Amino acid sequence: MGKFNAALVAEGLTAYAIERQNGWERRQRKNAPTWMDRRRFWTDAILQGMARLDGQEPDPHLMEQYDQGLELARSSSATVPASPKLQRDTIRTLRNFVSALEATGDDRRRQVDVVRELLEDMSSHLPWACADNGLDLACAEAEYALRRMTAQMPIRFTRILLGGDAGPHWASGYASGAVTDVEAVKRTAIYQEAVRDYPEIKSWPALCTVYVGRDLPSALGTVDASDFDLEIMNRAGDQFLKERSVRWVSGAYQMTVPVQEQIRVLKFEPGKAPEKITMLNTLEAFQSAVGGDIEALGLDSNAVLICNEVGKLIGLPANRRVGGDTIAGTFLIAGSVDGEFCSLSAEDAAHYAVRYAEPMPFYGSPDEPT
Repeated sequence: MGKFNAALVAEGLTAYAIERQNGWERRQRKNAPTWMDRRRFWTDAILQGMARLDGQEPDPHLMEQYDQGLELARSSSATVPASPKLQRDTIRTLRNFVSALEATGDDRRRQVDVVRELLEDMSSHLPWACADNGLDLACAEAEYALRRMTAQMPIRFTRILLGGDAGPHWASGYASGAVTDVEAVKRTAIYQEAVRDYPEIKSWPALCTVYVGRDLPSALGTVDASDFDLEIMNRAGDQFLKERSVRWVSGAYQMTVPVQEQIRVLKFEPGKAPEKITMLNTLEAFQSAVGGDIEALGLDSNAVLICNEVGKLIGLPANRRVGGDTIAGTFLIAGSVDGEFCSLSAEDAAHYAVRYAEPMPFYGSPDEPT
């Protein structure tokens, strides 16, 4: 007999999934997997993880019973909710699973994050969220475990504060690596989101401090923090810096970051309707939007088409027919004055949105070549 009662957890998570299937559902993000698909993934991953941590082979019958339970419940007019005891036992076992994952000393954060996501999902379901079942404590423990485990990683990262006392707005967050100059700040998501949220601010005072994890004495032997690391740190905010394994390396670096010009353009993606967006007027931003080096094609005296210069050569999907040629991959239409990119006028935006409204047909997904 192992540490975890996988059959009990399977019973509890099946009952929970049936309740969600036959009841109110969370708002679904566009182009994201359905919540039912995610719950099945979470359940399968947790049951497999428990079995392997116990040194056993996962039992495939547990997921077969899960699928059968949900299928039978679809044709039922009444749903029997999980009992308070089943809720408590399921959540207590999930808490023990998180503790055991952390205790291995390995980087098991992905497995812990699966449990955290499932517990967060439960918190949006009143019959579980409002019960005396330990759910709030379990959510907090999973988040704290992720913080501690991330602080133990040999990573380098920067805490960035924009605005501060200089106001009237401020923003803060973590960025990968050592961010110690103006240009590096401009490349961070923290700065780009602040500029988008507060377009009236023309320059941002910035304070940047560099840290490492694993209680290392310097940045030697570290790697720049990954997106997954940053996601965990940014959820924790300033509390992450209180973890014992986080150590200051250098800074704080003070500077003033001038806001880069933002322009309004039309974005055309394969298979999709044109979209009005606002973006930074920089070469890097245009390259990111089209997925590589850019080519500019003049449409008229006031507008220019910006696309990937080797889109067809590298097999990007066909997008639109423009002037007798096929444009492959995502492209933009921006304004043009004296050879410089600028915002597209409202009149031109309306014109080109209609002119190139219809995408070319293609097979496969938008990310696959035609």
